[in-house]
Order: sequence, then C-alpha cells, then structure tokens
Amino acid sequence: MNRAARLVAAVLPLAGVAGLWAISDHTYRQGTDWEVPIMGYDPRDLLRGHYVEFSYDWPGLDEARLGQPLDDLCLSGNAPVITRAEPVGDDTALATCPHPLRANPAAVYGRESLRQGRLYVGQDRAMALQQQLQNRDQCGIVTIRQRADGSFTPLAIRFRPLTAEEKAARDAQSERAEELLPPPAAITR
Repeated sequence: MNRAARLVAAVLPLAGVAGLWAISDHTYRQGTDWEVPIMGYDPRDLLRGHYVEFSYDWPGLDEARLGQPLDDLCLSGNAPVITRAEPVGDDTALATCPHPLRANPAAVYGRESLRQGRLYVGQDRAMALQQQLQNRDQCGIVTIRQRADGSFTPLAIRFRPLTAEEKAARDAQSERAEELLPPPAAITR
C-alpha cells in the first residue's frame, strides 16, 4: 500500500468523527430557549455524577391537570418568557400549536419528562445550587432549549427573588396545607 493510501486510511475515520461531532453540535444549538420555573433538588447520583433534579412548575398549568398524563404541552408567550403552558389533547391540536413541547420517552424520566427534569452540573456547583434551592425566598428557573421536533433539553439554572405577591401566595398555600392535616393524636398515659 502506498503512503498516500495509508494517510487517507488514517485521516478518514478522524474526519468522520469530526463531521459527526459538528452535526451533533449544530443540532444541539438549534431551537428556542425558554425559561421555566422549577422546584426540588437531589444533589448527586453515584452512577451518573452530579446533577440538579427538579419538577417543572409550568405557568398556567392548573393543579387538577398534574395527576393526569402529560405527553404534550403547547407553550404560549414570547421566548424566553412562557405565559401559559396547556396540555394538548390530540395530534391535530398539536399541529396548530405555535410552540409544541413533547415528552421524550428516551429521556431519563421518559413519559414524565414534562414533569421532572435533570441538569448535570459539577460537584461544587451542585452543592451551591442545593443551598440556593433551600432558600424559600427565591425561585429557581431552568432555561430549556426547544427544538423544531418538540423535544427539549435543560441548559442552565438561575435564581431570582420571589415577589411580594409570590411570597403571599406561597404562605397562603402553606396555611391551606396545614389546615388539611389531621389534628395530632392525644397523648394518653
């Protein structure tokens, strides 16, 4: 085999890998970025490294819908601000939605990927995020990238202070939850 053929045989696989990486990187960077409020945290996974685990708090999604299957959402608003997220009943309604979002059965949470998410971060960042999520006077917000096919990927997380109205709503919800708890059992001797 001549020298040129050996050089081509050595360079061709590297060029193929570089091409695949470029295509993958280009696909990852395509789409619309949205900011979604979140709650919840788990600092580590021994098999996969460090991550932030959270539940999405989709604006406008009423609590009655939370117990039902959530396969598709129609997002309303101007990116990155979501004004409302509504469940979509069928493929016809999904086709007319300007910003459809679909659960990814292949994702970590599968069909629950519109309810729960995971963002991988470094160990130091995970511990800092844990402390920030424990602060009840701020709101966590995840930036997701929505692609043309409706799939999405969490990209980053940030925090903002709660407004006075949000604090009042949180406190009212806590009071309602306490009212629903049964009274403590009487202590008898």
